[in-house]
Amino acid sequence: MATATVPRASHNVTHYAYLGDTYGTAELLNGSGYLFRAEGERKATLVSYKCPELMLLGLVDVADLQHEIDELVGGAAAIACSRQMEVR
Repeated sequence: MATATVPRASHNVTHYAYLGDTYGTAELLNGSGYLFRAEGERKATLVSYKCPELMLLGLVDVADLQHEIDELVGGAAAIACSRQMEVR
């Protein structure tokens, strides 16, 4: 019987986020805080996870995947028009 070791890919937990009024991404650093990067910027700011100005939105990989799926089925208009009316 042969065994194979599968290398683990390092996976960074990254959220879309707001820091105050600035939109960007926040990458978790070993549970100690987040590296916030404003959209289009290379420079990052270290932010405590307790910072009240930091608002985390969805996970980047999950949100991007859902966006691609939505586009494949026809975009927002197709999704909105194909839903059954839930309100009676």
